[in-house]
Amino acid sequence: MEAPVPTAMNQEIIEKLYIEQDNIKYLLTLNAIGDIISFNLEYNSNNYVKKIPLKDIKDKESKQVFLQFSSKDFIDYLKAYSDMKKISLNKKDNKVIIKFVVELLLKKHEVEIELSSKDSNLEVVEAELKELKINYNILKQENKELKERIEKLENEVNEMKNMMNFNINKIKMGNKSVIMKENEFDMIHLAIKSRLNKEVKELKKLYQATIDGDGAINFHSKCDNIPNTLVLIKSVGNRRFGGFTAQKWDSNGGWIVDPNSFVFSLDKQKIYSQRSNGGIYNGKDYGPNFGNKNIVNDFFINKHGIQEKGLYTYESYSDCGYNYNGDKNALSENGNDQPIYASEYEVFQVIF
Repeated sequence: MEAPVPTAMNQEIIEKLYIEQDNIKYLLTLNAIGDIISFNLEYNSNNYVKKIPLKDIKDKESKQVFLQFSSKDFIDYLKAYSDMKKISLNKKDNKVIIKFVVELLLKKHEVEIELSSKDSNLEVVEAELKELKINYNILKQENKELKERIEKLENEVNEMKNMMNFNINKIKMGNKSVIMKENEFDMIHLAIKSRLNKEVKELKKLYQATIDGDGAINFHSKCDNIPNTLVLIKSVGNRRFGGFTAQKWDSNGGWIVDPNSFVFSLDKQKIYSQRSNGGIYNGKDYGPNFGNKNIVNDFFINKHGIQEKGLYTYESYSDCGYNYNGDKNALSENGNDQPIYASEYEVFQVIF
């Protein structure tokens, strides 16, 4: 679960929820300033209240559940549960317990929030309010420090980019790519540098399917026995992706594990690192083939190249060689083992 953008400290959010239970209608008002959530339940002239920092809302096993939520996200969450009638109320003496079940990261959490009668627990509520004011001031200071830290990190990143002289215009690209735009290589350059600790000086085109012939034999005649190659593929659906390997292609067959290999999406500007045993598969009946040594292909071009449906991608499979973080169509528009057409593919030698 990605952390939402925090609610601004001075922004107030108010939401009224209508809960119907046992033929009785209840009005639950939620009020938030920063990450302080106020619960106010009204019915039968009674008023039950609770103020609590969002980060302190826990499940029955005392595990913090909404630590990474913003107040707005939490209130929207409760509103949706109220609309689906998935919030229940249990009354006991001068207390009301709000119950609901949330599912985060595939695990269910039963959450209980106890509200006390405002009239009979005024001193308790005032004490809690005092504590919340203290917590609010602490959070306000933490927010200030976080902003300062973010600004510092942004400056450090800009300095690092300048130090690396990370500019595609200074890289010689012999016979420019018909698939990749010049500025899109920045992401790939950084990924190669982080793995091999080398600056790319030149991209030398070895092969282009529509010019050199698209069969596997044509690919191998141009690309075999050359290390550090960059493969670029464009599908007929205009999806653009590829892979880098430091190992050499050959026609003899067999998997080669390459700890420095990776695959990427030019469209999404994302690098997908290895999960385990990632590398390339060589064979005279295949063009470029990325996957893992357990013979699970992430993508490959078969011997028919682009004349027939020769492009396969498998990023939806759970045991791929590279990690797509649940994106089942990370590479092509297909994402499974059904073949599709490629309109073009290229191979470049990366020269350091």
